[in-house]
Amino acid sequence: MTDEMPTEAEDSVSQESKPNWRRDMEARAKAGDEAVAQLAQLQRELSFRDAGVDPNTKQGQYFMRGYDGEMTADAIRAEAAELGLTGQPVQAEQPQVDYGAEQRIAMAADDAGPVANPDLNELIRLTNDEAELRALMEAHGHTWNAAV
Repeated sequence: MTDEMPTEAEDSVSQESKPNWRRDMEARAKAGDEAVAQLAQLQRELSFRDAGVDPNTKQGQYFMRGYDGEMTADAIRAEAAELGLTGQPVQAEQPQVDYGAEQRIAMAADDAGPVANPDLNELIRLTNDEAELRALMEAHGHTWNAAV
């Protein structure tokens, strides 16, 4: 018989010698998909670094995982600054202070004149003894030997 069936040894040799194009293309496609995913991750990490977020800290890692906004440095920086992750102080809106009352008090005090009698020092110099000094001071609203 000239049409003999190939033996198992001959069959395995012939299958190994044939290139498996399909498996090779699938492996290359898988490697390409992994490279694209890795590139996207590196670009994302670079965007966060450009925005001032440190991806090596726990806060930075949590922020990177949770952020799903626009992938520009300005947008990331604004969101990170709002959360206090960039190291820059968060500038909260400060309420407007009305200084009108303080100005009115200051203006009223300008015309009030001195609180103490300007002649009191001269009157103190004119006293001769402690009794006169005590009477003078008490007459001008000061206390004498008051317990504190």
